[in-house]
Amino acid sequence: MIILKRKFYRITIPLSIVLIGMFFYCSMDHGLGPIPVIKGKVFLKGKRPDIAGELITVVAPDFPPKKWTDIIRTTPLNISPDYDLTNKDTLEWELPLPTGTYDVVAILWKKHDEEWSFETVSNVLGVYNKPNEFKPAVVDIAPGVMVVDSIDMRADFGMIRYGSFVKGTITYQGDFRDDTAMIILAAFPMKPERVIDYLYAMGWDLTVPTIQKAYPLHYVLNISSGYIKYVAVFWKGKNGGPYDFKKIGEYMLQNDPPLFPGAWQPDGIWVSEGDTLTDKFYNASNGIDSTNINIDIVADFGRTY
Repeated sequence: MIILKRKFYRITIPLSIVLIGMFFYCSMDHGLGPIPVIKGKVFLKGKRPDIAGELITVVAPDFPPKKWTDIIRTTPLNISPDYDLTNKDTLEWELPLPTGTYDVVAILWKKHDEEWSFETVSNVLGVYNKPNEFKPAVVDIAPGVMVVDSIDMRADFGMIRYGSFVKGTITYQGDFRDDTAMIILAAFPMKPERVIDYLYAMGWDLTVPTIQKAYPLHYVLNISSGYIKYVAVFWKGKNGGPYDFKKIGEYMLQNDPPLFPGAWQPDGIWVSEGDTLTDKFYNASNGIDSTNINIDIVADFGRTY
């Protein structure tokens, strides 16, 4: 069993404190102007599931964020009451921000009965990016610029991963690295080989703990129903680019058995809505039995180098 060391991170000052501080500072007649604003549109589409509650725009100065206080957010976006009839809407948003550079702008969602918290960082509906690029685009507010416009995003309710579950454990090997910034758990319908393959993740968790945890870590990963083939743990260090992730542990699932000899054999294991991952196998009578299984992953910090 490995006990991870407690890590202390720099806390980004919440926007409310920034605004209060600037109010009192400006009242001393230092000649400071108003705070800049970034704004844009959200092109929303897809069938909105009953589970989906509020949507917000979030901005993070650094990626990955370490805690919820590192994230600046809007009030809930105003979705048209007729959305369920049209399955599309255009939302407008704006957010006052200090001058600086921001690594990521995204749209998050939460369940109706949940509170906004760091766990909802995994609930991504859309990200601001450049055309034909699969990573978030940086937003820069230069000194003297008061408005940064056209930070537009496409958000698809089809990105919501819910209804089924993968459960198991993560056990770490090797020495924990002090420069660990983020650990991600993700499930895929195939083993991702290209950058675009990662867009097809059936579920992901961006909030796997990295501080003072005894392992093995028991997890439950929300996923969409369908065929699942591959579950992996990724590591990111504090140094290097914001998207330099390294795979440190993986689990390849076997295919479902065919329904009868000669039948088409699916690639992966089917997960039905509301179920955990189920392993299917032939019994002594040549029928198919099934049982819930745990996906136990061994992640090696030695693979981060």
